[in-house]
Amino acid sequence: MGSKLSDHIFKKGKFITPWNNALGNRSKMLSWSQNRLPEYFWLCLILDKYGRIVGLEKSCLILKKLHEISGDISVPAFSLILKLNEEEQNKLYSYIITIIDKESLTPLTLLYTYSEYPDFSRSFCNPKIPLVNRQRIISDVMKKSYFHQSEFATDIRFLVLYFLLLKGNLHMSKEQFDLILEYPYLEHSDAKMRIIRPTIRSMEMMILNFEILNTQFLEDFWRRISTMGECDLFYINFAENKQDASKYIELLHETFQYLSGYFKAIRPLDKKMIVLLGIATYSYKRLIEITEHELYNTIAARGTVRTVIENYIMIKYLIKNEDTQENIWDKFQYYGIGLYKVVLAKSRETEDDLSDSHIDYKYIELLVNEYMDEEYIDMDTSYFDKQNIRGKAIAVGEKQLYGLYYDYDSSFEHGLWGAIRESSLLKCESPAHQFHCVPDYENKQNLKNVWPDCVMVMNKILGLLNELYNIPEGLFKEVMKFGN
Repeated sequence: MGSKLSDHIFKKGKFITPWNNALGNRSKMLSWSQNRLPEYFWLCLILDKYGRIVGLEKSCLILKKLHEISGDISVPAFSLILKLNEEEQNKLYSYIITIIDKESLTPLTLLYTYSEYPDFSRSFCNPKIPLVNRQRIISDVMKKSYFHQSEFATDIRFLVLYFLLLKGNLHMSKEQFDLILEYPYLEHSDAKMRIIRPTIRSMEMMILNFEILNTQFLEDFWRRISTMGECDLFYINFAENKQDASKYIELLHETFQYLSGYFKAIRPLDKKMIVLLGIATYSYKRLIEITEHELYNTIAARGTVRTVIENYIMIKYLIKNEDTQENIWDKFQYYGIGLYKVVLAKSRETEDDLSDSHIDYKYIELLVNEYMDEEYIDMDTSYFDKQNIRGKAIAVGEKQLYGLYYDYDSSFEHGLWGAIRESSLLKCESPAHQFHCVPDYENKQNLKNVWPDCVMVMNKILGLLNELYNIPEGLFKEVMKFGN
């Protein structure tokens, strides 16, 4: 289970993980799958071939021999083995073949060929094993070992620790030492393993300073292995689950029809009411767009959720501050018109042909001058009322709504990587490709349906309007049935 936000340490606008905060600059970010697994993949093949108990036993014998042959090797990294001189390599390979079938390591001859690594290839190549079989074995073993917390990967990490114990480079308490010695003789189902496995993994991470990082070896490994097969893509298909959206829109139409009639008949000059109804109607029209164009599972729909949330927060903020800020309803209108005026003023300075723009600048000019000559309208480009939407959300008691929804949907509006990754990239299931992502140019991946959240926030807006303008009780109850 991941840590909660409250577990992190907030420093200079950044949430620092407990782990990184503890280690500080000493933290060494080396991925198990990308940086360490390639070095120990030869052990993975042995373990996969013989199973856990026998595989660990045979691997330990081989590691002992490696230590005897070359006491200079700090960790059982394959790049270091390949750098041994010819005599040392042949001595090690000859011993390995007495412990395991040489076919166990034959798949690696796809990556380390005779032209570059003659000693290794000569010892383990078997032309009788088809290339496709070698590729399949590499892919299958890669999947088993790729995730750093898997039982299989933990077994490999144990072998790394075992080698360091042989060298005398690993210092620990007697209790930890006894646990490590027990590890290869216990089944993973044993209750003790719930304690031992995390110990193995944490200790293996702590010895990264002993490990080498052979960048060229890693680049060659991934380059070679990634060209062996095609991408294996998958995507998630979320159901639309409209939940009778058309009926809800009908009830909203009836509600706004009532509120509009009330405004025209009773309060036609009420600035507060037109602002509140304007914001609410804008939210209503955003929901109509979702239903009419069936955008429920789209990127665009997330912008609607964000906008409706911001509208709800703004409504609460305006109502909360109307008694302390004179003319707040006028201020809100002219703040927005002022931002339109900024765009209009900029358009007058350009020599570009804007006739095909989606912005109708002549219409914008009419709106800017609708109630007051634009020469009397200042342009405030800061936040309305000098406070961002997060501050407004906190002020009106909606910090959780902001944190759980608005922040997430903002990533889609700004095109940040989290949103891009979720909506526009497909995952490749091939470990040889490091489970990389590829562009979703066929538009296969959709997103989870936004409609329940749209209804939830819209009902909050209607709840505020009902408190002020008494929507007919029967109609209001019908609307509120949705989302509950």
